[in-house]
Amino acid sequence: MNIYLDNNATTPLAPEVLDAMLPYFKGKYGNASAIYAAGREAKKALEESRETIAGIVGAASPESICFTGSGS
Repeated sequence: MNIYLDNNATTPLAPEVLDAMLPYFKGKYGNASAIYAAGREAKKALEESRETIAGIVGAASPESICFTGSGS
């Protein structure tokens, strides 16, 4: 068994996260700020994710969840 203790630079991806993200890595990607169909679908998925995460962490509202493009 390996135990990875250096999560400063990166963190191993949980298998269930990979499963949830695979459709978006493989072709269901789009700019969530765009008005075309792929963008609207991406925005819908983003907002659903925001609601799910807010519920899991007990956030006051989904709007309080902020996604960033990097860790810094």
